Amino acid sequence: MTSKWISDDILEKIRSHFDIVDVVGQYVSLKKSGRNFFGLCPFHSEKSPSFSVSPEKQIFHCFGCGASGDVIKFIMDMEGLTFHEAVQHLANEAGIYVPQFELNNHKDPQAQKKDQMRQAYDLASKLYHYLLLETEHGQQAFQYLLKRGFTRELIETFQIGYSSPAWDTLKNFLTKRDFSSELLEEAGLIIQTEDGKTYDRFRNRIMFPIFDGQGRIIAFGGRVFGEGNPKYLNSPESLLFNKSKTL
Repeated sequence: MTSKWISDDILEKIRSHFDIVDVVGQYVSLKKSGRNFFGLCPFHSEKSPSFSVSPEKQIFHCFGCGASGDVIKFIMDMEGLTFHEAVQHLANEAGIYVPQFELNNHKDPQAQKKDQMRQAYDLASKLYHYLLLETEHGQQAFQYLLKRGFTRELIETFQIGYSSPAWDTLKNFLTKRDFSSELLEEAGLIIQTEDGKTYDRFRNRIMFPIFDGQGRIIAFGGRVFGEGNPKYLNSPESLLFNKSKTL
């Protein structure tokens, strides 16, 4: 895989820095057989190993589902990243500088939307965390967590929060920061009714952020506080959140 927006020299530096066996081995248990390594494919369910990694060619290939590629493609598929995001991720690990204009000037619309969604989730998490620790509304939820064995340090470490019982607290908070209702609905943060009205998906719940492999918030799990159903509510799948891959 190549890109007219990132120089071949930078891509070759990234590919040559990593041994694909080591990278794949962080996700898949591999055993050597002949010249290659084999394991169970991470991209589809199987009982017999058909996933091959070639240290000589520095590529992977699954004889079951047909997935194949180099180290960049593997990270793209495993982490749900775009090509440019995977390049940046690997470059950061390798300490290789990639000029920002090569990454940003031609960022595809889907990547831009994912960036906006991550920003929305980050702000939502900050709001929920603030409501839990710093407001009167959140005190009952905070005391409940303490009784269940949580400490303030644990709550702060995992950025646990609380969503207001009001119907539009998060919606108003984010739309005032120029996030469109369409984006927030697609991200799973708000819900739109048949008559076009929108409201917060999570209300009066203790909020647990769900992180991706790079430590970015991409979804929430909310436990109802007080009366209400369902008891547990998770974010729907989105451009950022694929439940089977993330969890």
